[in-house]
Amino acid sequence: MTPTPTLQDLIETVRASVPDEDPSAQLAKAAEVAGGLSQLGDRLLDHFVFQCRQAGMSWAELSASLGVSKQAAHKRFTGVTPTLQRYTAKAQQVVQGSIEQARALGHTAVGTEHLLLALFEPADSLAALALARLQVRKEQVYDHVIAAQPPAGEPTEGAIPFTAKTKAAMRATLDEALDLNHNYIGTEHLLLALQRDESAEAARILAELGAQRDAVRTTLLAELDRFVRARAALAAASE
Repeated sequence: MTPTPTLQDLIETVRASVPDEDPSAQLAKAAEVAGGLSQLGDRLLDHFVFQCRQAGMSWAELSASLGVSKQAAHKRFTGVTPTLQRYTAKAQQVVQGSIEQARALGHTAVGTEHLLLALFEPADSLAALALARLQVRKEQVYDHVIAAQPPAGEPTEGAIPFTAKTKAAMRATLDEALDLNHNYIGTEHLLLALQRDESAEAARILAELGAQRDAVRTTLLAELDRFVRARAALAAASE
């Protein structure tokens, strides 16, 4: 019996068929390969849609590559592949950092705990400052993460998917931003979203370290107020 190809096998097959690194052509080829597959096919499309969205492709361009309507493409992939359109540069850095955290540990999926680890950088972000105020250190979080899932011997290669709970947390960042009347999604919204689901690993770790959701929210709002006041003072001094 022929072994079932892995996700990385399929990604390499697509890239070999379209060697010129054209994201649109790669996505179209990925759709063709996925036609006869089920779960692996869905994961393959998720990978290339996320790549194309990161490259700035619109839903109209994606739908053309997939051979479906714009509405069908949006319905299929919105909520499955996190969109970073409203994320600040620092928040986008955290998302990328979470992938690298999972990769370095040899883990095969990006969990909420990897997002939490990534929130400590950059150190001047609102989330990192709030965690410092709450006396939550990265070393403590790391110890909890590896206690639950020890590192593998080698870093993970290829694409690493987000878990369902991680995707849910990333979708919840918009709700957190709207609750605060913000028109952007920053690291503070990521931190708050990680605690929406108490069963998620990040929420469990924060609770065990004494950083309950109410305390996190209060601390974040204080840091945000401090930032706004400092910016206003700087603007006044420059007038």
